[in-house]
Amino acid sequence: MKATTKKKKRTFADIDAARKRYNPEAEGYGSTGEWRDAFRERMGFDEAQQVINGQGKTPRQILGVDLAATWNEIKSAYRKLVLEFHPDRVKEEVAKIKAEETLKRINAAYAVLAHEFGK
Repeated sequence: MKATTKKKKRTFADIDAARKRYNPEAEGYGSTGEWRDAFRERMGFDEAQQVINGQGKTPRQILGVDLAATWNEIKSAYRKLVLEFHPDRVKEEVAKIKAEETLKRINAAYAVLAHEFGK
């Protein structure tokens, strides 16, 4: 009769411990604060207001949230819209151009609301 050894069951902690961790100091991508600042530099409050002023919609209407929306609701709506309209997710070339324009409006609305909420 063959002796079988039972294979040790891997736990989530074992799997998680084996994962490579991101080290911003060693890898040089910076902190989340630096990323946030870089985003604001790309689409500042003044530029965002200029983009929105020509649309005839408020930032909340662009993101599809109501006036009483919390910051978490705004952030969630923003992320859903970015996933939907990101040019990398669109297949057709004509649709990509429209998606870029829509995404610019979405980013502008988010930048204005982030300024309003002090984020």
